[in-house]
Amino acid sequence: MRIAFIAEPYIPVPPEKYGGTERVIYYLIKGLLERGHKIILLAPGDSKVGELVSSPDFKLIPIVRKHTFFGRNVTERDKIKKRVYKAHSKVRIILKKIRSEIDIIHSHKFDLKDFQDFPNLTTLHSAFSFSKLRYFEKRKGLYYVSISENQQEAFPDLQYVGVCYNGLDPKEFPFVKTPQNYLCFVGRFDTEKNPHLAIEFALKTNMKIKLAGKLDWRGQDYFKEMIKPHLNNPLVEYLGEIGMKEKTELISNAVANLHPTGFREPFGLTVLEAGYCGTPTMAIKAGSMPELIEDGRTGLLVEDFVEGYHRIGELVGMDRKYISVRSRNLFNYKTMARQYGVAYEKVIEIFKEMKSVSARTQKKIQKTRDVLRGIWKES
Repeated sequence: MRIAFIAEPYIPVPPEKYGGTERVIYYLIKGLLERGHKIILLAPGDSKVGELVSSPDFKLIPIVRKHTFFGRNVTERDKIKKRVYKAHSKVRIILKKIRSEIDIIHSHKFDLKDFQDFPNLTTLHSAFSFSKLRYFEKRKGLYYVSISENQQEAFPDLQYVGVCYNGLDPKEFPFVKTPQNYLCFVGRFDTEKNPHLAIEFALKTNMKIKLAGKLDWRGQDYFKEMIKPHLNNPLVEYLGEIGMKEKTELISNAVANLHPTGFREPFGLTVLEAGYCGTPTMAIKAGSMPELIEDGRTGLLVEDFVEGYHRIGELVGMDRKYISVRSRNLFNYKTMARQYGVAYEKVIEIFKEMKSVSARTQKKIQKTRDVLRGIWKES
C-alpha cells in the first residue's frame, strides 16, 4: 500500500524529548516499511527520521521548516496558531497534489473533513471531552482507529475500523533485574497526570521519587502550587523534560513506575516503556489501564493511591522478568504495524464497495434515462 502520514507541526518525528504521538508515528512507519509498504510523511522539516531515510519507499515532505511547539510562553500562542493554520493549509494543498500517488491518508490529528471522498483513517490519540463532542459529531463520515477498546466507549458512534495498540521497539529498552531503590513518574505536569499524587505516595512510603516530563503553559499554576513546595524535600528529585536516553535510564532502574492519572487515558505510553524494562506500574484503574496492566503481575490497578499505600509490598516484589516478556510480546511496533495494515485494508475495501455501488447506481440511472428518451422519441 501507499500511505500518506500526516503529523502535526508542533513536534518533530521522532521527538527530541516529549512527544508520545510522534514517537509512535516513527515506529509505525518503521514497521510498515518493514512490511513492504510505501510511506509519504508530512511533518516538520527538522524531523530527524533516522534510519527511515535509507529506505527507497520513504519520503518526507516538510509542512513547516521547523517544528513550532507552544512551550511555556503564553504570549506567543497567537503567533504560533497562525503558523499552525498556515501549515494545515499547506497539508491540504499537498494532499490534493499527491492523491494519485497514494492509496490512503492516515492522520494523527489533522482534520480530514475535506477528504471524506478518499480512503482515510484518523488515529484518536487523545481522550474525548465535552468540548470535542461537537467537532466529532460533524465528522462521523470519517474512519477511525482507537488506541484502546476503552477509548471507543466514550464515543461509540464513530466509524471505527479497529483497535491498534501503540508499540515501540523493545530492543531499545534494557531489562533490569535488580533496580535501584526509587520510584519514578514520567509525564506532563498538570491536573490530568497528577504527579503530586505520586510525590505524596512516595513521601508516605518514605521512598525516593524521581520525576520527569513536560511543563507547558497549561501546567504553570499547577506546578507552582502542587509540585514546587515539595522540591526541597531530599526524597523528591525533579529532572524536568529529558531525552529518550535519560528517560530509559530513569524508568529501567526504578523499583516501580507511578501513573496517577485523573482522566480517561486512551493509552499511556510510559506504562509500556516501563514494562519493557521489567518495571511494574501502579495506576489508577481507569481508561486503558486494565488493557495494559495485568493486575497483580505486571503492576497494580487501584482506586486511589491510598489503596496503593497498603499494597506497596506487592508492587515492589513483582517478577520483573515476566513483566518484561509480556510487554515485549504484546505491545511492540511490529504488532502495531500489522494491526494498522488490517485497518487500512478495511477502509480501502469499504471505498471500493462504495465505488462499485455508485457505478451500479449510475448505470441504472443511465438505463432509465435511455428508456425515457426512447419513449419520448416514439411519442
